[in-house]
Amino acid sequence: MAAVQQNLSKMISAQLRNKATEFLNSRKHANNVADILQMFDAESDNYTPLLLTIEVIFTELLKRGDLVQEIIPLKPIDHSPEAEYTRWLRECYEAALARCLECVKRGRVSSRLQALVTACKLLQAEGRYPLEPTNGFYFPSVRLKNIFTVLLDSEISMSALIARFQEFTEYKDVQQYGLKVLSSIGYKKQVILSPSSIYMQNYLELLDKLLAVEIPTEAKNKAKERDDEKEDKVLCSVEGKPKFAYHPMVCRRHANRCWGFACQWSLCGSPRAHRRALLLLVERLMPLLSKPHLATDMLCDSLDAGGPISMLALQGVLELVRRHNISYPDLYDRLYAMFEPEMFATRYKRRLLHLADIFLSSTHLPEGLVAAFAKRVSRLALVAAPEDALALLQLLANLLLRHPALKRMICCDDTPTPPLMSGDPYVMEETSAMGSRALGSSLWEVSALRRHAAPALARAAADVLAAADQRAPPTVLAPPDAQMFDAELKKRFKTIEMNFIRPQGMALPAADRLQHYWQLAA
Repeated sequence: MAAVQQNLSKMISAQLRNKATEFLNSRKHANNVADILQMFDAESDNYTPLLLTIEVIFTELLKRGDLVQEIIPLKPIDHSPEAEYTRWLRECYEAALARCLECVKRGRVSSRLQALVTACKLLQAEGRYPLEPTNGFYFPSVRLKNIFTVLLDSEISMSALIARFQEFTEYKDVQQYGLKVLSSIGYKKQVILSPSSIYMQNYLELLDKLLAVEIPTEAKNKAKERDDEKEDKVLCSVEGKPKFAYHPMVCRRHANRCWGFACQWSLCGSPRAHRRALLLLVERLMPLLSKPHLATDMLCDSLDAGGPISMLALQGVLELVRRHNISYPDLYDRLYAMFEPEMFATRYKRRLLHLADIFLSSTHLPEGLVAAFAKRVSRLALVAAPEDALALLQLLANLLLRHPALKRMICCDDTPTPPLMSGDPYVMEETSAMGSRALGSSLWEVSALRRHAAPALARAAADVLAAADQRAPPTVLAPPDAQMFDAELKKRFKTIEMNFIRPQGMALPAADRLQHYWQLAA
């Protein structure tokens, strides 16, 4: 059955190619376009051959200029056969674009992806060969707005299609005009107090893809102006016409507007939309926000939510504390409470360990606070999987390196046997780090991990125990030798001068002192 359908699809594709070739070669086959557009109504699943056909036809028509219709003010409409044929082609072009956008929402996934790509390819062709004569750079914003409207106003998630659209957001003109179009759509949508969770998810994912290419800040922008080695990628660029003027400040302003409209919705009502909004905020938007302190309320509320959401909010809080001098009460207690066995079931556990390493990097923290984190990390390493326990031991090694006073908690070989868990003064259930009595305990958990069945974990535990001696920083903090060797090979050195007096010829100068002290034999 599958082979029959494949043969039928190949037959249909061959027929469509023949119809397209006949239409492009002769006007007597002009009705082939109407026949192809009518075939969309007969198909219900696989639209890929039809989409590829209309892409080939109208891309070629745009290149030829057959769709260009110049309108002169105060001049009667031309009713000549040539003008009527051009208007008919324009109507077919608009109908083909409408059918293409309809296919984005129906059919199999491969056909929907092809419909999106076809719409973007036609947008590119129209930008390079406009429907009306233009002198400057032209970008069809209306076509992009229609694509965004279809992606957003959908009853199903458009994650796969929006992910495919990312290959077009790498172009600077698509990013700048896309942010402008998305901000206008968000402005019209703000009258709706609570859009659907699907709409919010699609909106946030689309904004995330538009910000995938970093928007340079003012300092980076000045450095980029001095470096003209590589030009920006532009989708609708044409040789011989004015180039596209990219404005990072305009992109930042529209990105702020898009985020401001999204903040007016009830993002916290949907856990998936809430998580997507936090990811977008901490990974893309924080350097672009004109007023980052306005995100404090959302981050603080998310930090109290618990689970993966609080781990994501922690990164935003760290950014506010480090760069914008915003204080957060009981921040270290909130961070301490996140280190629970449930953290290993989330996808953001590596992010949490990295953020904890940054938070605890200051050498001015109280010894009891850092000891509580070291004790809890070592306790979690007992119940964690080997790969997670290795990351925990690496964090513990960094704590011991930055805070040498904690080395007295290490159980050396010449010390008595560590107490049993029942006699450990450390209180695991205590939510306050300073009240956990970690300073009265020891890191006997690390000593127990030396006998772990996983060899890598046992070696890592032995390295942590070796921190009691004076030692250099762990090797994991330095780049590997191969990386350092490659970096040295990539360096470019200037020409080294070997002589004080630059020689003018093959003969030695008259005042050369070399012959005075040395006798050169032939």
